[in-house]
Amino acid sequence: MEKEFVPYELAVKLKALGFDEECLSYYFNKQLSFGSKTSYGEVVEAPLFQQAFRWFREKYELFHSTNYQDDNSGSGSFDYEILDKRGKHQQDDDSPEFDTYEEAELACLTKLIEIVEQTKR
Repeated sequence: MEKEFVPYELAVKLKALGFDEECLSYYFNKQLSFGSKTSYGEVVEAPLFQQAFRWFREKYELFHSTNYQDDNSGSGSFDYEILDKRGKHQQDDDSPEFDTYEEAELACLTKLIEIVEQTKR
């Protein structure tokens, strides 16, 4: 079930960008935890991936897609695309390719965080 949640390092970056939505889980001292939150130690919300992507859509009007690229050999790859509300690409044209959907999704979320961090500088 842990794979459904944004990793701790990205959860911390989301918090720094202003993510403050209620989540099903949280990180307590860098460990994924469930149940009621404790007031001791560092607590960071642990959003689901879908929750983080929705937040970028609603707050920053950044839209993503994760795509499968078939190379006609039976072993395709995955990449991602990030667009603003006007349809303008927000990442390099040479989006890296990944072996799994999950790797592409994680890279996409990392890139969304970088894009917003750059606009806040």
